Amino acid sequence: MSPFTQTNTRAYLRLIFGICFMLLFSAYGGYAMQPPPPPLNIAQLKTLVAQADLIIVGRIKAVQEAEGTVGATVCIEKLLKGKAAGKTIEIKETYKPASFQKPSPESKIEADPSKAIVASIAGPATYHGKYRKDGRIIVLLGKIEGTGNYRPLGSGTYDKHLCVFPIENRGIQTFYFRFGEDVEKFAEDEDRFVCFVRKTIKSYSENRK
Repeated sequence: MSPFTQTNTRAYLRLIFGICFMLLFSAYGGYAMQPPPPPLNIAQLKTLVAQADLIIVGRIKAVQEAEGTVGATVCIEKLLKGKAAGKTIEIKETYKPASFQKPSPESKIEADPSKAIVASIAGPATYHGKYRKDGRIIVLLGKIEGTGNYRPLGSGTYDKHLCVFPIENRGIQTFYFRFGEDVEKFAEDEDRFVCFVRKTIKSYSENRK
């Protein structure tokens, strides 16, 4: 194989690798560029329960999405912590979308097409909730000051646990991270998880007396 052919082959392989990388990145919604938070353990979950202003089990009635914002109207099935003004609440989140760098003008695409791919890799987006109409969730919320709306703990961040937990097949799921082994036994069953949350809330309330 001639040196010219070898150079073209290397450039072609780099181009294919770059395209595959970008496809993988897109498939994971912009989070492939950053490591997820470590598994959520019992101590961390108890701290999050204590920090939350409102904790509910609910069903998603409607979803609103736009670039950099996402929201959901949730019908409350069980109110585990806090007070709600009605039977539904509004969840509103803002987040930083993945940012893309344009290829620099001096990039020689003809000479080495792979440079254009590398220059266009996206920066990390911040975490936000993913909501599905009619889906059921357990969510730990913080009040948005000056409004009647809430945002999940951990949303709009890079390194905190996002406290939106979908309920599927009576089990509790997560986004972007895993439960620790000590939490998994509670997450296997919705009722067991809810019982754990209620006991944690009761324990904190008794300790503050």
